Amino acid sequence: MTIQTKMDGEQDILKREFISLMKNIDERKVSEVESAFHSDYTDSVSIKGSGSIFSSDKTKYIESLKEGKIGGVEREVKVHSIEFLDQFGFVKADLESKVMKFQSVYTFYNDQNGWKIIKAVVVAEKK
Repeated sequence: MTIQTKMDGEQDILKREFISLMKNIDERKVSEVESAFHSDYTDSVSIKGSGSIFSSDKTKYIESLKEGKIGGVEREVKVHSIEFLDQFGFVKADLESKVMKFQSVYTFYNDQNGWKIIKAVVVAEKK
């Protein structure tokens, strides 16, 4: 197996994990989402044109999901790129629902339990 073949394989694995995670968020599958998040997860979200940033950690994100403040709406996922730096994987993607568009960069960490999302940077825009 070449290094390139291994990299292509990891890209496919991470892409599947990412798409599955987004679908689980859309469907508010709390336990699946919680298990896909690294314990050190944080995010930074900006509403386009607002000039302000909202941040949360894993606990706050899962609470928002349980309370129905996020998720619950199907989004189309378009992955632009997947890159790696040692145990980190970076997914650049656009997500779009009927009401919102999201331009995002997600960082995953590959530990002994597989890929876990550890950071999200998102620019959200109302349609």
